[in-house]
Amino acid sequence: MEDKPELLHARIAALETKLEEERKAHETEMAQLKSENYDALEASQTRYQGELTIQRTNYERQIVELRARLEAFDA
Repeated sequence: MEDKPELLHARIAALETKLEEERKAHETEMAQLKSENYDALEASQTRYQGELTIQRTNYERQIVELRARLEAFDA
């Protein structure tokens, strides 16, 4: 079977169209993944900040208790 130039051009155009569609689909998928990763990172950072706040509060409470004990001991 002999390929005619018109058929080859049509096949090339079809492949280029398919390639462009796949590129756009890939870009959309990558944008979604980046968004999901950013959201996950932001949630993780929020949890971490919450844990740090809890730890700071606990340390401050312990410091107050220890200072009260020290003052009671010194008095």
